[in-house]
Amino acid sequence: MKICDDVNLEKKEVLSDKKIDEIFLLMLSGKSVTETIKTSRGDFEVRYPKQKGLITIGHIAAFIRNGMPPSAFDASTEYEILKCAALDFMVIGGPTWFEDVKKAPLFSWRDMPDSNFTDEVYAKALSFCTTVKEKLKEVTEKGAKTN
Repeated sequence: MKICDDVNLEKKEVLSDKKIDEIFLLMLSGKSVTETIKTSRGDFEVRYPKQKGLITIGHIAAFIRNGMPPSAFDASTEYEILKCAALDFMVIGGPTWFEDVKKAPLFSWRDMPDSNFTDEVYAKALSFCTTVKEKLKEVTEKGAKTN
């Protein structure tokens, strides 16, 4: 692992408590944790959303809803809104075809014509987030016991 603007967290790498502590401190100092996820349409780089990222995802969802409250939408539609908002924030890179499409001024994952593919990317991005969250939780629990 190297220190850079983005901290890449590979699933294959066994993360020691020391490395997780370092990641926690790096994230506090403005770095991001990223991972490459492999999909049926190429590899994508995703980032773990810190608290400000979660707020940004909420803002993107509000924009997609055009200011209407979440209760104005059925559960299925609201799920799609949140999924696309999360991917708009979390996906920071991808294969050439994606990078070309992403250059459009108002590109959003809402424009993706294949909902199965969107589900695939979202599931893998959430799996990555769960892994990071669990590792950070372990550090917090250990820290709480020693203080």
